[in-house]
Amino acid sequence: MNANGDNPAVHHIDLIRGSVGTKSADPNLDRNPSTRVVARFTEAEWKREGEWRVIETALEPVAGDEYLRLRGTNTEDAEPAPDAEGEDAWTDLWFYSNPVFLGSSMRRNP
Repeated sequence: MNANGDNPAVHHIDLIRGSVGTKSADPNLDRNPSTRVVARFTEAEWKREGEWRVIETALEPVAGDEYLRLRGTNTEDAEPAPDAEGEDAWTDLWFYSNPVFLGSSMRRNP
């Protein structure tokens, strides 16, 4: 149960991938043009292992410094949108993971 007393279910999870670059000179820029959804998973693709839900997928080879993160929702919406006036925000939930960084400059030498 969440704080609203609801028991929401995850509708889908997106695997997001993007390039890691240098810090933008524009502090108002809030987008990374390389970022994209590379896979979307629904319950049909999840495996149950006890109480865990497991998703497996293959990735394209890493091309430079990149990151992966997950985003999920309880709705059928492909992308999050601002809540409309009067909308019950509890019916439109999203979660995001922290990024996992990939790439040659991210590796440490032993």
